[in-house]
Amino acid sequence: MAHARPFALRARRRTAAVVATLGLLAAAGCGSESSETPSAAGTPIAGGSLEILTTADARSLDPFLPAYAAQADGNRMSALYDSLVWTNPTTGSVQPQLAESLAPVEGSNNRVWVLRVRPGVRFTDGTVMDAAAVKINWDTHAVPTTKSRQRDATVGIRTQIGADALELRITLDKPNGNFDRLVARSLSFIASPTAIAKGIDQLADHPVGAGPFMLPEGGWVKGDHMTLVKNPNYWQGRDKPFLNSLTFRFETSGSAAVKKVEKGKVDLANVSDAFTLKAARAAGIGIEALSLSGGQLLSFDTSAGPTANPDVRRAIVYALSGEEINKRVFGGAGTPARGLFNQNNALANPQLSAPENKPQQAAELFDKVTASGSKPMRIKFIAPKSGAIDELGRYMKETLEKYPGIGVDVETADLAEFVKRSNLAEAFDVKVSQLLADDPEPAVYQYLHKGSPSNCCFYSDDDVDKALDDGRNTTDPSKRRAAYTQLQLQLNRDMPLWVYQEAVVAGVFASGVTGVQLSNDGIFLFDRIGKKG
Repeated sequence: MAHARPFALRARRRTAAVVATLGLLAAAGCGSESSETPSAAGTPIAGGSLEILTTADARSLDPFLPAYAAQADGNRMSALYDSLVWTNPTTGSVQPQLAESLAPVEGSNNRVWVLRVRPGVRFTDGTVMDAAAVKINWDTHAVPTTKSRQRDATVGIRTQIGADALELRITLDKPNGNFDRLVARSLSFIASPTAIAKGIDQLADHPVGAGPFMLPEGGWVKGDHMTLVKNPNYWQGRDKPFLNSLTFRFETSGSAAVKKVEKGKVDLANVSDAFTLKAARAAGIGIEALSLSGGQLLSFDTSAGPTANPDVRRAIVYALSGEEINKRVFGGAGTPARGLFNQNNALANPQLSAPENKPQQAAELFDKVTASGSKPMRIKFIAPKSGAIDELGRYMKETLEKYPGIGVDVETADLAEFVKRSNLAEAFDVKVSQLLADDPEPAVYQYLHKGSPSNCCFYSDDDVDKALDDGRNTTDPSKRRAAYTQLQLQLNRDMPLWVYQEAVVAGVFASGVTGVQLSNDGIFLFDRIGKKG
């Protein structure tokens, strides 16, 4: 399971992080201004507390309704539940945690996998963690009435208890040589089956996991903070985790989060935008940054309306410039993307760049689809409310309306309304999106494969599906690179999306913090982090 797959490379540099913390236990929880050079590597001392900032308060603490992204609920889930397995963005490998192993059965063509649960693990209610516990959680994800955000990951999976109580045998309806990555990103947080039996509604406010921390009575003051305390029966022994407590607060402003870390008011944060990363570099705080694929992008409704026509999609992208967006929207702080794949990863073909900024070709295509302007076309662009996104909308409107017959309607909404509309056909022509992928599996597959509930833009293309399937069913780096080269070529031709800004993901931390390691798309590993001596 720990074979290296060099997809994402970590860059250790002074950049901004996404998690800053406001302290509940002011004396012990927060850092202080210091000239000491921050360092992620090191062994923490025992004791103390840290405060971490997230972008919003939790909606639920069960493992079914939350979003697992680091920018959403991933850090809370990691602290409460630990992980069966996790992906290491430094090496590209999948690492065991609560699971001892997860591997395909030889000769099964990657359709049968076996997961072994680590012996001696108990949930905080005393229930033994075994293969049956994992099966119950995965089955619960699959039930439609659960309304799990991870239901997509359970499609085509059948499980049964294997040779003993710790072995789960998994049969897939389609071959998947990277199934362990799917587990790491979507099925890794396991709740006590005893607690699930009492009702998910109760679990939402009273989580029962096997993670390094647990929620005490009164620990969650909704709308303000959540304080978790050390799990005294954590499976790694009494020396882990290092911290006595961990407090989550929320801060919507990335620049404010960096300021709080810099001033010693909080200890940790995640960041996912170029502005905040630049501010963190300037502040000299600790940064653990990831080079992920994806980034900020435009997605097109490929099912209906003007953007169902590939010529319209190509014309829009040819008219726009990633460099100009970087200047106007990000103040030059970011890096214009060259395509869906980060150019530093081993699966990208560096000779391939997504076409853009070709105004003459844009003019020719717009003339074609509007009959030289005699058949006007209006394009609906939707985005969440944000100063930076407002500037992107102005840029798109100014640029596209220079072409005869093209009009652009820019519509912004609060995040909840935007998410609702962005999942409805014909509710948009172009939308702002973000994709953060430490590996094409499973994120890119789910984003683009026909029939996937997470499909970005009602997209369906046989060549894209074949490339994704070929990349999914092998762990051979050369074969995966060949498959994703074909994917890049077809995306450049068909243009269902356009990545205009490289992904920015980092953890930022105060000088008194050490043992910082990120997993998946930027989730902190809370069994390793703590305070310097």
